[in-house]
Amino acid sequence: MSTDARVSCVIPVYNGARFIGEAIESVLGQQGCRQVEIIVVDDGSTDSTQDVVSRFSAHVSYVHQPNGGSASARNTGIKRSSAEFVALLDADDLWLPEKVAKQLARFREMPKLAICTTHMRNFWAEEVAHEVALLEDDRLTEVQPNLGSAFMARRSLFDTVGMLDTNFRHRDVHDLVVRANDSGLSIEVLPDVLVHRRIHDANVSRDRSDAGELELLAIARARVARRRQSMQ
Repeated sequence: MSTDARVSCVIPVYNGARFIGEAIESVLGQQGCRQVEIIVVDDGSTDSTQDVVSRFSAHVSYVHQPNGGSASARNTGIKRSSAEFVALLDADDLWLPEKVAKQLARFREMPKLAICTTHMRNFWAEEVAHEVALLEDDRLTEVQPNLGSAFMARRSLFDTVGMLDTNFRHRDVHDLVVRANDSGLSIEVLPDVLVHRRIHDANVSRDRSDAGELELLAIARARVARRRQSMQ
C-alpha cells in the first residue's frame, strides 16, 4: 500500500462476499489510485468475505471486529486511517473512476470545505431486476444526492464534531453531516454522478422503513436540543 495516500477509503462490510470484490476494484480503478488507502472493516461476517478481501491483500488493510453495526465499523476504519481525507464506501456500491479526483479537486479549490458528497444512480442486481419494471417514474430510478458511498471529508472533521453515532443503524452519516452543519462547517454536494448504488435482495435499506424515519426524527430532536443549549 502507498504510504503517501491522500484519501483513506473505509469500507464496512457484513456478509458481503458477493459484492465486496467489485467495491474494492472500483477504488483500485480510481484515477490516481495510489493516493487511496483502502481499509475494509469486517463487522463480524460469517460468510466468505475475508477470503474475497484476502485476494486484494497487497492493496487493502483488513480489520475484523465483532458485529456492531455499520457506524461502529466505519468508526473503526476512520480511527485506523492515516490520510488527510476520509471517504466512505458501502461494500455493495461502486465508485466511478473519476470520483476521488473530482472531490480532491474541489477540496483544493475550497480550503474551508469540510465535507464533499456527490450524486448517485441506482442499479439493480440480477435477482431483483424485475423490480425496475414496477418503478416507472419512481424516485429510485432518478439521479439522487448520496451521503453514504459519496461521502468524503477532511480528517479534521472528526476532531471537530466527533465520530459517527453508533445508536443510528441507518442514518449515522446523515446525523454526522447535520452535526457538521450545526457547527458551521462548509458542506457541498457536487452535481456529478460519481457513485453507483446497487439494489439487491439484502440491502439494509429494504427493512429500514419506519426505523429510518424514527432515526430522522431523533436527529431532528437532537438538533433542536443543541440549539436550545447554545442559547442558554
